[in-house]
Amino acid sequence: MFKRYHLVALFVSTLPAALLSQQTPATPMPPSADRITLEKYLEFETVTSPQLSPDGARIIYTRGWIDKLNDRRESSVWMMNADGSRDRFLVKGSNATWSPSGDRIAYTADGDPKGTQIWVRWMDAEGAASQITRLDSSPSGLEWSPDGQWLAFSMHLEDRTNWPIKMPKAPSGAKWTETPRIVERLNYRRDGQGFSDTGYRHLFVVPASGGTARQLTAGPWDHNNPRWTPDGKALLFA
Repeated sequence: MFKRYHLVALFVSTLPAALLSQQTPATPMPPSADRITLEKYLEFETVTSPQLSPDGARIIYTRGWIDKLNDRRESSVWMMNADGSRDRFLVKGSNATWSPSGDRIAYTADGDPKGTQIWVRWMDAEGAASQITRLDSSPSGLEWSPDGQWLAFSMHLEDRTNWPIKMPKAPSGAKWTETPRIVERLNYRRDGQGFSDTGYRHLFVVPASGGTARQLTAGPWDHNNPRWTPDGKALLFA
């Protein structure tokens, strides 16, 4: 009984101190000098997609940054010698890749009629560049054919179910709310980006000299990362 009394007394005596420590606000930690803040983040530049030329003499890469005034990401293609010397701007765009012979690069950049298009630039002294596609959606995963005559890529195609219920047409001048959005996929929205586009990515090829892109795949699933076989007669993809 004596021991039990002292245990209870010890608990009661420490209880007010514990409650007091919970009520006392914690002292805020001083800001760290190396902490990443929004201001610092907006000054960051990124380096991605380094590509070594076929002769091993030059490297092209994508340099990205944030346009703070227009709240958008920007990028450009830069080139340097393999030893790190002569780092210089090449073109506006991103995701550049060398042709098998090293005389051209393909890359993506803004073009007509809208959005991102595929461009080809000659790597001689003149440096002529040509837009070779007129696509409705942004291409990615550019891959040269072994003979340098074709470019394979993937592109998102919209795929909407043709529902039998038709919404009435709004009268002229009416300000109706947006029509209902039909969601058929589990992952339909992304943080900071809103609703994802409905549809799937499919593979295309286009002549490296320019022309109409030809669709190679179809179906309710994504096709990505095309790779040519060494003989250039087939494409592997994931």
